Amino acid sequence: MAVASDIIYSDLDHRLIKDGLGNLKLSTNIAAIMSSIDNILRTSKGERVMLPSFASKLRSMLFGSMDATLMKFISREVKEVIEAWDPRVQVVEVSVAADPDASTFSLSVNFIVKGQGNIFQYQTSIKGN
Repeated sequence: MAVASDIIYSDLDHRLIKDGLGNLKLSTNIAAIMSSIDNILRTSKGERVMLPSFASKLRSMLFGSMDATLMKFISREVKEVIEAWDPRVQVVEVSVAADPDASTFSLSVNFIVKGQGNIFQYQTSIKGN
């Protein structure tokens, strides 16, 4: 179990669940960064009332023609929004795989935490409603 002095980063857990004391649970270190990336990519621009420029345009791209041009645009969008909204992260590589029949694309994001040398991977699927 991590000692409090081992905690470098902490954020609210994106699932908004309570800990054993009834407080909102925190994610720490790499889990906090993964939660931040998830929040950035799953929030649509304009969705946050007091910060309408926060987030990505990924959901609006789900119903476009899923060709090589769109895949490059999605990769660029993912890199730009993550680095813009989480200054702890430098994106190394983004891979996109499309499933047009299901209006879904899968993302794999390799990133480093600035000041550290390890490469971490975040994976998710973005689905149409």
